[in-house]
Amino acid sequence: MIKATIPYQAELIFSENEVRISGSRILADKVQNLIRLYGKSPTNWQIQPVQTGEDVLLNEFILKCQNKPSTSYQHEELCHCRMIPAEKVLNAVKQGVFSAREISRVTLAGTGCGSCKKDIEELLSFHVK
Repeated sequence: MIKATIPYQAELIFSENEVRISGSRILADKVQNLIRLYGKSPTNWQIQPVQTGEDVLLNEFILKCQNKPSTSYQHEELCHCRMIPAEKVLNAVKQGVFSAREISRVTLAGTGCGSCKKDIEELLSFHVK
């Protein structure tokens, strides 16, 4: 089973050659369009342009299904001063926070010594193209 989530908002699961979706109608429509274009298996789907947090979720799901790194940041904790997990920052991106300044405002990552600001920018550039 492969899963990608936006906590309390949306979830994509690939299990037994079936994709299950919970979330908005827009997300469901995007998945249905990918199925029409590329078939039922997310291993054949193409990465999508990012306009919303749901697009980030969808791309994370596709990369996981294709057994590729689904994020550029591989450590559990992104901001050591504030002890902010990378997953918290990624969840903010999935919720549509697309600037380093807003990431810092929402998560507090990068508001201590600032050494993680480069990591925040890298994570954003990986997910928001």
